Amino acid sequence: MFTVEEDQYKELIPYLKERGLRITPQRLLILKTIISLNGHPTVDDIHSHIPYISVATIYNNIKLFVKLQILKELPYGNGLSKYELYKSNHYHVICERCGGIIDFKYPNLEEVEQVALKLTNFKVHSHHFEIYGECATCQDSNQ
Repeated sequence: MFTVEEDQYKELIPYLKERGLRITPQRLLILKTIISLNGHPTVDDIHSHIPYISVATIYNNIKLFVKLQILKELPYGNGLSKYELYKSNHYHVICERCGGIIDFKYPNLEEVEQVALKLTNFKVHSHHFEIYGECATCQDSNQ
């Protein structure tokens, strides 16, 4: 897993080179755009900010970044996926009305992997936790 902060995208260049990837302007621009969006963009969100790069190029690079664990894919039904940079373990609260996603940390959830290992003798690679509900903005729009 590679940790990326908003102003550290240049650290990805050696990481990509170590894996034998060419450092193309398109790859760098896709990464910069994802970082600048600072959230959970879809391919369409990314494309709307860099419309001169084809959707196919964006999608292919995102698939590659997911494979290299630079990005994490968050699939949300209907074939829609959102993406985020790999960061320290965190979880998501997802609005069922607008689709907004908010990250949160709760250290005790990390113990779940250890409990699963002890109870099942299962080698755990990762876990995924989400909470669904209605964000404050959508709640306010109901009133």
